[in-house]
Amino acid sequence: MKSKIQPGTTSVNKSAQPMPQKQPAKALNVRVYYLIIAALAFVLYGNTISNNYSLDDSYVTSNNPVVEQGIKAIPLIFTSNYITMNAEEGGQHSYGYRPVAKATFAIERSLFGENPQMSHFINLLLYALTGLLLFSILTKLLKKHHIMLPFLTVVFFMVHPLHTEVVASLKNREELLSFLGALGSINFFMKWHETTKKRFVFWALFSFALGYLSKVNIMTFIFIIPLIFWYFTDTKPQKLLITSLMVIGVIALMVLIPRVLLGTAVRPMQFIENPLQFDPTLPERLGTSMMVLLFYLKMLVFPHPLLFYYGFNMIPVTTLGNPMVWLSFAIHAGLFGYALFTIRRKSILSFAILFYLINIGIFSNLLAPPTGIVAERFLYIASLGFCLALAYGIFKLFRLETSEKVIPAKVIAWMAGIALVISIPAAAKTIDRNKDWKSEMSLYEADMPYLEKSAKANFIYATNLRSSIVERLKSGVPRQDIIPEANTSILHFKRAVAVYPQYPDAWNNLGESFLLLLNEADSSIKYFEKAVEVNPELHAAFYNLGYTYQVTGQFEKSVENYEKALELEPWEVRTMSNLSVVYGKTGELEKAIKLNEDIIKIEPTMEAPYLNLASFAIKQGDNLTALGYFEKALEVNPNNFNLSMRLNDYYKKAGDSLKAEYYLDIARKAQR
Repeated sequence: MKSKIQPGTTSVNKSAQPMPQKQPAKALNVRVYYLIIAALAFVLYGNTISNNYSLDDSYVTSNNPVVEQGIKAIPLIFTSNYITMNAEEGGQHSYGYRPVAKATFAIERSLFGENPQMSHFINLLLYALTGLLLFSILTKLLKKHHIMLPFLTVVFFMVHPLHTEVVASLKNREELLSFLGALGSINFFMKWHETTKKRFVFWALFSFALGYLSKVNIMTFIFIIPLIFWYFTDTKPQKLLITSLMVIGVIALMVLIPRVLLGTAVRPMQFIENPLQFDPTLPERLGTSMMVLLFYLKMLVFPHPLLFYYGFNMIPVTTLGNPMVWLSFAIHAGLFGYALFTIRRKSILSFAILFYLINIGIFSNLLAPPTGIVAERFLYIASLGFCLALAYGIFKLFRLETSEKVIPAKVIAWMAGIALVISIPAAAKTIDRNKDWKSEMSLYEADMPYLEKSAKANFIYATNLRSSIVERLKSGVPRQDIIPEANTSILHFKRAVAVYPQYPDAWNNLGESFLLLLNEADSSIKYFEKAVEVNPELHAAFYNLGYTYQVTGQFEKSVENYEKALELEPWEVRTMSNLSVVYGKTGELEKAIKLNEDIIKIEPTMEAPYLNLASFAIKQGDNLTALGYFEKALEVNPNNFNLSMRLNDYYKKAGDSLKAEYYLDIARKAQR
């Protein structure tokens, strides 16, 4: 029997009912994203606050005589070179101009005193600010896209372990400030493009100038800033050109200022730092650059091991015959080709690739070989392109367009889960790596197992270890107690010369280690002679040969090497003083006296020449002249207790009670 439809009723076909819609993810308040980013910075780098000074910090903060003056030194900081190196660090020279970063440490010193913990805290704040400003800029640039795209990009950027060198190293605050300057410039240029208010142009250029005066790395933003506005805004080409010209103008001005104030000062590079600085062939330059770019890609994907220094021979110089060179070329040519092919579509992936390639290109060794060949800090800005591509890839994994404003809650949960799978190991690596930066020696000890092929890294560690051992010996530690550490220092000097046999400083320091630490003169002479064989103009090695022959009683050989040292560095008072002593031993008193008289002209407040002249006068039976020199020596160094007591005893015997009491009083003061 057929059913009838009653009047006033409607027949319902259940199969025709619409399917229930998937629930979209509930949007978070944008402030929550900012809180997460800020909290993430503290979770990642909170353990750096307890760290001390570490690698290269002495150049800009720890024990820096300019920074120690505090705020009053800021005019000097802006009118002097950034770094001054001494003879042990590669020769007496100053170079660089990065006054903004250095000035922040001077301000800190006035406000907080010498406080590395506060300095690390400020680095952390700067990194947090970078994340917040980066998210603010990306959300505006990517306003047509889902907020998860800028958020995931910033999270991946914040957690990347490659950034530990920038944040955990106080010296590398310059990198933080430089990138912040670039981000500030982008932010103000955006406001100018939105409002046409010209005051934002001033602040954009001022921010860029501050970033450039922190470190010149942001010169790439000559290209990046117009690229950003071309991809993500409808700015007209004429305005993009004007923007680029203004940035170029600021850079030109910033380059001109230090040249006018300081002249041209270039840091000479050593072969062990980058062999590509020393007339490589074109195939060597091209091949090695490709290997460097491949190294950077590897570190972005798998950042291990992280190392404080690379240099020769961690990335060997290679030619176009190496298959890995062509693999690198294929990868990078493919990336660049894809970016150009999709540039008209203004693809996010295209922008990410170009951002990465432009920023890492200046560190590829193709144009200008940087110190160390490669470094993790060189990837700091460039890694943002990688992180944007990674966030974009997560969207594509779920076949989502980044422009979709509504994404199902379940999909968002899966995306967050994948992001956590990526971020948690990266964060763990970051937090663990921060501990290595606790101090200079802790960093060396953590990294040396991976640095057997780095000549300079082995040299740096061995030299610092040797210095600490010498200090322990001076403090009275028995020689037998330092033997294990001495052998470790010697091992790493030997590794340095094994990697680079033409390394004169390493041969010289190896000789010093045998002499100072193990008291093995014969071995030390062998290594000093190797040093002068490799570099016949190495003053330090000739001086060390002279000293070793002196303490072993081989005075003729001592004179020969001291005289050679003086030929290389005339008027070097330490060599002059020692040579005068040896002349005294060989009976050449006239030469000895002349040398000490010359020393007094150069260094009138130096005690040694007066003592030497007193000794020579006694040999000649002229006690009265000797007495005058002894009194002059005590005048320039009143803390010489033994000498003041010697003079007290002399005047007692001479019956001069007033002078005897005078020198006794000086002796008492010297003991306080």
